[in-house]
Amino acid sequence: MADQVKLRKRLEKLLKQDGNDLCVDCKKRGPRWASANLGVFMCIDCSGIHRALGVHISFVRSVNLDSWQEKQVEVSRCHLTKYADLIPSIY
Repeated sequence: MADQVKLRKRLEKLLKQDGNDLCVDCKKRGPRWASANLGVFMCIDCSGIHRALGVHISFVRSVNLDSWQEKQVEVSRCHLTKYADLIPSIY
């Protein structure tokens, strides 16, 4: 349980970084969901779209509600914002 608290704190810190306060897809403020394998934050509406793509494409996790693994947080740390603008908008 202590590990989950530390991982959530790291995710919260990532959310405060410039650009991570917006959904990667629709640019809505205050994303609380993330794709653990793509390393991007998103709003709840866009998380549903990502979930529909399948976990082999976008493995969606709640920042608050789901448990995270160290590797997933590290992927997010390495990819967030850096590659988010490279993903084309399909909406």
